[in-house]
Amino acid sequence: MHRTEGPVVLALDYPGYRKEARIDDLGLARHGVQVHGLLRSPLPRVVSGAGYAARLLANVPPATGPIAAVAAYCASAPLAFEVAAALGGEPPLVVLFDAEETPLDTIAADHRARLGGLGIQLGERELSERVKAVTLAEAPERLVDDLTGALGREAHTALRAAGADEAEVAASATHMVSAYTDWLSHLVAAHHARTTPWEGEVLRLFSAEADPSAFSCTAERQRELRLSCDRFELLRSEETRAAVLDALGLPSAPLTEERTERCPAV
Repeated sequence: MHRTEGPVVLALDYPGYRKEARIDDLGLARHGVQVHGLLRSPLPRVVSGAGYAARLLANVPPATGPIAAVAAYCASAPLAFEVAAALGGEPPLVVLFDAEETPLDTIAADHRARLGGLGIQLGERELSERVKAVTLAEAPERLVDDLTGALGREAHTALRAAGADEAEVAASATHMVSAYTDWLSHLVAAHHARTTPWEGEVLRLFSAEADPSAFSCTAERQRELRLSCDRFELLRSEETRAAVLDALGLPSAPLTEERTERCPAV
């Protein structure tokens, strides 16, 4: 017998290709959980945590029932608190998977990596001149504009040097800048998200080699579990699924038949 209703979980899991499993891979729907992914196109291009959360929640269908939890993976973790706070009422459970903060160094390293993909090696001095702590703190919109603009200029130069015609240059550069603007806005909004103090419960789940110090928060009730699987399998392992279901007050036996995949020990 299939359940038609169950606890609702809002999920923050940045879209796009990656080797690691995704929140959807946990198969929570088979256990009666309604998972609503918040990070859908078009993504917000705002740089405050509260503003970003408000844009995400504007896309939640009005008929969605009470929210039992907000779940987030990696760099989306800080935004889970802004989303949960914006819901109002009784604080929902916040579930974090290999949570990470987004300090200035992360934003700088990401910018360098994107330029590296174009064959451009940016030195430490030039990088520090582009990605400044004061700009991130006081003018985050300008930081996004500056970094995406720099990527656009470098992309045009690199693509022309590679022999692309002007139509190809324009199309490819536009795509790169658009994708980068989405991601950078996400990182900057997460950097400015308010995570503490949280009056509700937080469940933090770590893969075998994750660094718990990569993210910190203060919650009224906080539980941490280190699982035996690696980062790539974290979001499809039975251990993770069982921990989330237990926190939601649900049995781990599926309501529909499913093929289980055990997380390899590391």
